[in-house]
Amino acid sequence: MCRPDAVEGIVRLPAADAALAAPVREKKARWVQIKGRMVDLTTFKHPGGNIIEYFYELDGTTAFEAFHGHNKKAQLMLASLPTLAQPPASTELLKAQPASHVAASTRLFDEWRAKGMYKPNPLQATTYALLVVAAIVGSWALAPHVPVLAGLLVGTCWAHCGFLQHMGGHRELGAVSFIWQNFFEGLLKGGSASWWRNRHNKHHAKTNVVGEDGDLRTTPFFAWDAANARKCKGWSLRTQALTFIPALGAYVFLFALTVRKFVVVKKLWVEAALIVAHYAMFAAALRAAGASLGAALTYYCVGYAFQGIYLGFFFALSHFAAERVPSTASWAESSYKGTVNWANKSAFAGYVSGFLNVQIEHHMAPQMPMENLRFVCDDCERLAKELDLPYRNTTFLGAVKLMIGGLYTTGKEELARRKSYVAAAAAVLEKMHAD
Repeated sequence: MCRPDAVEGIVRLPAADAALAAPVREKKARWVQIKGRMVDLTTFKHPGGNIIEYFYELDGTTAFEAFHGHNKKAQLMLASLPTLAQPPASTELLKAQPASHVAASTRLFDEWRAKGMYKPNPLQATTYALLVVAAIVGSWALAPHVPVLAGLLVGTCWAHCGFLQHMGGHRELGAVSFIWQNFFEGLLKGGSASWWRNRHNKHHAKTNVVGEDGDLRTTPFFAWDAANARKCKGWSLRTQALTFIPALGAYVFLFALTVRKFVVVKKLWVEAALIVAHYAMFAAALRAAGASLGAALTYYCVGYAFQGIYLGFFFALSHFAAERVPSTASWAESSYKGTVNWANKSAFAGYVSGFLNVQIEHHMAPQMPMENLRFVCDDCERLAKELDLPYRNTTFLGAVKLMIGGLYTTGKEELARRKSYVAAAAAVLEKMHAD
């Protein structure tokens, strides 16, 4: 599916074809195959939301192991569910997933557990967290004097709070994971841990599946694939390579409204209290530091915008320019084709980007502590060769070129397509007029 490009030997990933534009999400029979058993989910309501619906009539073994591999409660819940009483009417979707992908992924997960790769790293995680908290306190002290600089500092810290809560949201830290997540996402960042889990787990369940991965919804302003490019205006396609990074500064303001609506609708009053406490804490700290109202607003708005640029930029490097995959893709296929690594064995790159530089490994094993991901890169590369899947690892600059180049090329190709259609229509009209 890929063609070579002349950018530092990087693969130029193709735009999605029409077959990937409309996911197979018609009304389905409520069963999922897990570990060879067709589990009847007719009366089952997943406590985590509707994510399991993405796997109806598919093999959910690897997804179950990735999300619940060391969750005893989930294992018991699975064992209590009935097996399908009669063979399903159709297994066409199931046949689209190679059994070899499922078996190889299970084997790799077992190897990683035996090596202790899923064990938390409390000392490293706590050291990282304390540095971020200390920097936030430092930003309060700077705010009265250099509010823009202090805003850039707190924006960087909020981005790293996002990375830290990411660890908790994926249960990397064991029993304290959700407490950790609520501290960094709720109290320090003013967001909702539940909203994040609901959205992000769907991203992992169906990575780069058009219509199912909510993180691909960047239209009508930006598009990296042909299907979504058709939803964008001409002016947007012409400028998207230049405007994408600055525009990231606005999306967190939009998400702030979505998050607060989610918290109220779902009646998440503890999370609502944390959001209120966040604003109260920052207001009190800035006032104590002697910041004027103008300085405080400058500090907060700059920080909020820069947080969006920082987080969005590093996320986009590893996802947006990657291939779009079908809804029936296996977990391994989705993880390898839908993500791109850069500087995957660099600890420095890992901490700067919140470990978004090792997204193949993270998508294969989302509950593995982030600090361990670079140590399983060789394992994932070997698995890619075994399953004949791409393993894309490039430099930081290579990833930037891939992302920005993807925007430029997609926009250019869609504009050319529209121009050709207009020219063809004009030729037909001219011929009709001549006749």
